[in-house]
Amino acid sequence: MENLNNHKTAYEKGFHFYFENHLYLGKYADLMCEKIQKQSFQTVLSLGIGHEVVSGKILSMLNENLISEYEIIEGSEDIMNKFLQERAHLKEDSRFNIHHSYFENFQSSKKFDAIEMGFVLEHVDDPGQIVKHFKQFLSPNGIIFISIPNAKSLHRLIGHEAGLLKNIYELSQYDLELGHQRYFDFDSIQELVLSSGLQIKKSAGLMLKPITGKQMEILEWNQDIFQALLTIGEKYPEISNCIYIEAS
Repeated sequence: MENLNNHKTAYEKGFHFYFENHLYLGKYADLMCEKIQKQSFQTVLSLGIGHEVVSGKILSMLNENLISEYEIIEGSEDIMNKFLQERAHLKEDSRFNIHHSYFENFQSSKKFDAIEMGFVLEHVDDPGQIVKHFKQFLSPNGIIFISIPNAKSLHRLIGHEAGLLKNIYELSQYDLELGHQRYFDFDSIQELVLSSGLQIKKSAGLMLKPITGKQMEILEWNQDIFQALLTIGEKYPEISNCIYIEAS
């Protein structure tokens, strides 16, 4: 297991995919929190702080008393300390707890209604083991929420067909900076979830991405176009840039 502090700069504003990552994470958080509220789930566990988009949304639900408990597992001590420094009040909130631990080592006597592992499985040494490990902490009617980048994103398929990308599963420089170890596609992530003894209740795409992030920057698309791509992508997980899954 590597020192996760090595990747902390990839979660700061200067990182190449910072804007894009926030779009995907925002869509993931919206879909997940909508389901948490619909199911009246009360206890939530997050694997990682990341960009704080998802954890921020769940903390808002805690502050609004829409959930009763929230816990986070974070492997990077630097990221955890920064998070707590900016939210000193959480240290006094008995409804919140944060664990400095690798996901593989986490243990708890609690069961959680919602366990979210957004953009986690592409990072870890053994993604199947992670899903199986956390299945034991899921309440009987609970849901595990998963999201991952998609190797068969439309822009990667186009790049491959045009000869610009030799292998749709190869990791870029930016993937490595983020600590990615692999790419999934729609079939492989479903197979992993099912082989872990879970049932897939819902799948969706997080954004349809027809061109690269750099090309989008050059075109200076407005927010309406990005919103359209987020909405359309939900219907096409097979070629969406990121995939969302609810499993129980």
